[in-house]
Amino acid sequence: MRLSLCMIVKDEAFFIEECLASAAPFVDEIVVVDTGSTDGTREIAERYADKVLDFEWIDDFSAARNTGLAAATGDWILVLDADERIAAEDFPKLREAMSRDEYDGFYLIQRNYSNEELQLKWIAISQPDQWSGDWKGYTENPILRLFRRNDVIRYQGNIHEIVDGTLAEATRGTLDVPLHHYIDANPERSRLDRASRYLVLMDRLLEERDDGRIFGIAGSTALYAVNDFAKASRYLQRAAELGYEPARSLEGAAEAAYRGGNFGVAQDIYRRLYKDGHRTPSLCLNLANLAVRSGDKPRGAALLEECLALGGMGPETDETIRRNIEFLAG
Repeated sequence: MRLSLCMIVKDEAFFIEECLASAAPFVDEIVVVDTGSTDGTREIAERYADKVLDFEWIDDFSAARNTGLAAATGDWILVLDADERIAAEDFPKLREAMSRDEYDGFYLIQRNYSNEELQLKWIAISQPDQWSGDWKGYTENPILRLFRRNDVIRYQGNIHEIVDGTLAEATRGTLDVPLHHYIDANPERSRLDRASRYLVLMDRLLEERDDGRIFGIAGSTALYAVNDFAKASRYLQRAAELGYEPARSLEGAAEAAYRGGNFGVAQDIYRRLYKDGHRTPSLCLNLANLAVRSGDKPRGAALLEECLALGGMGPETDETIRRNIEFLAG
């Protein structure tokens, strides 16, 4: 069966050649949709792609993605962004999955490299490799990026678009294949500028309808990239109310309140989550700090111990935590 790689790009000269060169030997067709590049991205794409299509940008990521899907001719489609890579040794797993009749699509595990140790579910890297480079850790996000070419399977949503809703849940599988994502690697494209643009689009979308997933993404963007803690807390609490990953969304709302200095709200949410059995290293760390602020040193030390037992926050932060445990116990 034939595999088509589909991408949408704009001003991705920093990333795109490495992405296309690494994927080209393992796919049968490459379709690139350019949404208005001015930095040579299109010229690089033309050296690798079978089709390079122009798309006039209309603030709709799904429309751009679906233009590429409509032009593809393979039996299956793999979707990548220019700042993503799949290891050569993992492409055979994709081919094997394509032969499974019971599935129409597969989630890959997007590994988002960053040095943001306090980010929810951040995983510290203990053994650096060729993919992690100098990054200290990453978060993981299952994302449906391999699916059959079918006119029914299309992206939905103007921003943070997904195809999930056009595939029956029973026909979606998951592959143990990392999708290495280097969102912060380009020094000429700041996270703040990029995130601020995305947040404007999400704000506009949320004015029109309640969408728990977008509230969650917008809240996380406001928290980790834009530092708008009031908006982050408000959006993440709304995401939880709408049923989008309630525990994770509420923890994000608590962290936003904590970072914004609203310690009472943060403590209330953290305590409620803890009582309900929700545990993460970052929750225990921040709840420990709040306990110490209120004068409860033994409780703070116990929570720091629990933070380490849950995996900690990375080598440097963990060393500080151990010193603080010794101080609190002294």
